[in-house]
Amino acid sequence: MLPILAPRFKRTVVVSYRLPYKSVVKNGQKSSVLNSGGLVSAMAALSEKMVPSDGSEIYKNIVWVGKSDEKFEDTPVDKPGFFSGLFKKYILNIDGTPLSAETNVPASNTKFQMVPIVIDGVTNEKYYGGFCNNCIWPLFHYFPSLVVHDESYFESYITANTLFAEKLKSIIRPGDFIWIHDYQLFLLPALIRKSFPAANIGFFLHIPFPAFEVFRILPRRWREALLTGMLGSDVIGFHTYDYCQYFLRTVSRLLGNEITMNTVTVDDRVARVDAYPIGIDYEKYNNAAINSKPVEVEKQKIRETLQGKKLIFSVDRLDYTKGLLQRLEAFEYFLETYSDWNEKIVFNMVVIPSRDTITQYQSMKREIEAAVGRINGRFSTMAWRPIIYQYKSLTFDELVALYDISLVGLITPIRDGMNLEAKEYIACQVTEKGVLILSEMAGAAAELSEAILINPTDKREVAEAINKALLMPLRNRNILLARMQKRI
Repeated sequence: MLPILAPRFKRTVVVSYRLPYKSVVKNGQKSSVLNSGGLVSAMAALSEKMVPSDGSEIYKNIVWVGKSDEKFEDTPVDKPGFFSGLFKKYILNIDGTPLSAETNVPASNTKFQMVPIVIDGVTNEKYYGGFCNNCIWPLFHYFPSLVVHDESYFESYITANTLFAEKLKSIIRPGDFIWIHDYQLFLLPALIRKSFPAANIGFFLHIPFPAFEVFRILPRRWREALLTGMLGSDVIGFHTYDYCQYFLRTVSRLLGNEITMNTVTVDDRVARVDAYPIGIDYEKYNNAAINSKPVEVEKQKIRETLQGKKLIFSVDRLDYTKGLLQRLEAFEYFLETYSDWNEKIVFNMVVIPSRDTITQYQSMKREIEAAVGRINGRFSTMAWRPIIYQYKSLTFDELVALYDISLVGLITPIRDGMNLEAKEYIACQVTEKGVLILSEMAGAAAELSEAILINPTDKREVAEAINKALLMPLRNRNILLARMQKRI
């Protein structure tokens, strides 16, 4: 994130598929609430910490461009709950006026402006629901059998990226740093470069970049367009070194550009490729685990429910990349193999609703619920249920409390760009000094090497890891946690 703070930039223009706020109707009144997700979380923390120290304009202007179905001028900002109102004093309309009366506070050191882009429903369904979620998402997460190749999807992808480019043309100023995010906008850097050859452009990918043999599954026209689009940037960021290398090798093989170390020669300039692993606001989570009274109330509720049993905890969005069914299979194998732990542990599996209007996700939800029911039916007693399954969103206080009270954090995605839940879990370890079991397929594994790293498809290895974590002495847990907490 260091390029954002460089004094030579006057504004940071953040571009992502959607704006950080969405409109909701509650008790008959419309309000705006902050979206979830790693990008919004990171930018919220960054914006809060931007304090002017040298008079640089970079500290005074952040502009966010993204999809919206409406303008926000007349929409009051509801309390954003999970983010504790971080953005309230920063949100302004593009003309600099306060977003609502509620945000009309004394002038702040940081301005946060929103520029909405409207995409018609048919185009958006083929662009986002089609090309992004039915082609790029499964392919980049190594599920090629789920990829849908539809030419109309790609045409809509081009249309949507062009809409973003046209909007940016109307707001870009000399001295802006244009920071484009994620797989929905692969084409945008080159589109901006075409109109503004001297623009300062950064691109960051929040999901994995696949190996060459996987990426080349895309039709030639599509794959060349995606790579060329990304290379319109000055800096291209990924979560891990491996993703950088996959990208560089793919560019070399498919486009033939000259690669020197971590730079790509593009016409008369170079694009730098590097790893910038996204982080969390460590102090926010750690301080809440230590000092928050609402969190302490939630902890007490959990203790009363557990009645002395050890807690294993996981939290994920509903998605096939998260390995939810494989996790349940591994836990069932653990109960079979290490039966001495029966009635002494509880696995709280929280699944956050996501895309549950899509048939494939509805089917997966039913499979998860069937597996939970089967395992509980097989192992439960009158006094004990091995799995507490919740399909719901958690408040910040509930999440921190569960992280802290759990002795084992079970984070086992099949493939994940980073996985911030793993870092949040480590930040919240105050009471139990718990053990993180982490998939080696998650980007976070590159940073959290002291966790117990497992292959999420190997139920025997996962079961052994759970037993090892439950038996690990406090001294060992403290040593491993201290290293990871210092790092994140």
